[in-house]
Amino acid sequence: MSIAALLVSSFAISSHALATDYTVTKKKQPSRMLVLSSAGGLSSELFAVLNMDLSDIPYRDKTGTITGISYVSASFSDSATETAELCFYRAYSSNPLMCEEIVPNSSGMVNTFNGQWFKAGVEASIVHRVEATGRFHYLEPNREESVTFHYTTD
Repeated sequence: MSIAALLVSSFAISSHALATDYTVTKKKQPSRMLVLSSAGGLSSELFAVLNMDLSDIPYRDKTGTITGISYVSASFSDSATETAELCFYRAYSSNPLMCEEIVPNSSGMVNTFNGQWFKAGVEASIVHRVEATGRFHYLEPNREESVTFHYTTD
């Protein structure tokens, strides 16, 4: 009986050592931003993890815990008042769980969302805002944006 218990406990310990780290990257070209003369402008890109994004990952490893979200953000031309934030959405939710301010036209990693559940259906967004300038016009993004979900299996 004690040999069986030893085998079971060693299997349990070794299964925890088998946690694997994965990354899933999503890229999008932001649309140009419409800036209203009195209301400012808003541009938001949504990066959703689909089942097909996980097709090369073994079935048992398609879920896990987020260990970071890295990003590359764009900037919009002619905007001195631009702000940006990275937001995280739980799977199949239409409202962000939380957002973290980031710098436009930068790259980095955010650890604010660490510990959240990762699976198909989770989403992140990069949201840009500019203040009203007194005139109606469009702003163009300077580059493609990307979000990389880093996660570890349980």
